[in-house]
Amino acid sequence: MAPEPRDRGARSAPPRLVTIAFSHYCEKARWGLERAGLAHVEDAHLPIFSYLPLRRAGAGRTAPALVIDRDTVLTDSTDILRWCDTHGAAPPLFPTDDPALAAEVAALEDDLDRHLGPATRRLGYFYLLADRAALRDVLGKHGPRWERALGKAGRPLAVALMRRGLRIDAAGAERSRQVIDRTFADLGGRLADGRRYLCGDRFTAADLTFAALAAPILLPPAYAAYLPADELLPPAFRQVVDGYRATAAGALGLRLYEERHRQPVADALGASAPAPA
Repeated sequence: MAPEPRDRGARSAPPRLVTIAFSHYCEKARWGLERAGLAHVEDAHLPIFSYLPLRRAGAGRTAPALVIDRDTVLTDSTDILRWCDTHGAAPPLFPTDDPALAAEVAALEDDLDRHLGPATRRLGYFYLLADRAALRDVLGKHGPRWERALGKAGRPLAVALMRRGLRIDAAGAERSRQVIDRTFADLGGRLADGRRYLCGDRFTAADLTFAALAAPILLPPAYAAYLPADELLPPAFRQVVDGYRATAAGALGLRLYEERHRQPVADALGASAPAPA
């Protein structure tokens, strides 16, 4: 459950979003805050190095964590989206005017969180961790300078820990592909009736969650800053990306990213205007 609304004037500093810069769950939270027009400061780190700042923030070991004040820390990306609905100016991501739609959005958002997110993370890391040049490029452009230096120097250990912690191997990657294939097929079925978004004609938490969690295997241009340079992408992974981009669900994910960066929040705050992606 999201916390009760707080008086914005009572906070002396904007919320701090502790992230692993290229994490797609962190991207989900970042997108929600951006869309809601909520000022915040991102405290970005590399994997493993994020544990200490998360612990100091009063969170667990997984990012994102939104530190609102001394007493309130949100450690789940869905709770962060709900907090954005409560405190932001944009139309709500979780509908409040239609109970049936609200239940549908919440169920789909939760399913994507539990299944698609882990699958795209494992598949993306499967290719990234196996390519030294691509991994060095990613480790060299995120987090504080000292983390980047140690991350590059300790790359073999970091790779071993991440493979073990996330169970990244060929068999795991294949299982993840099967999950992604089923999810994309199911979402493609939803879109077959011509609807513009996953739950109808309005942008909801289900759409934002899908686009953000699919980003590691769709590689939308707006997400490129968190990825290896294009020329360093492993050819086998590029083939995987092209395959998913060619699906109906993949086309939706790419379009949602285009809408996100094309339409300012302020343009969508009128009652009759569509919500921005």
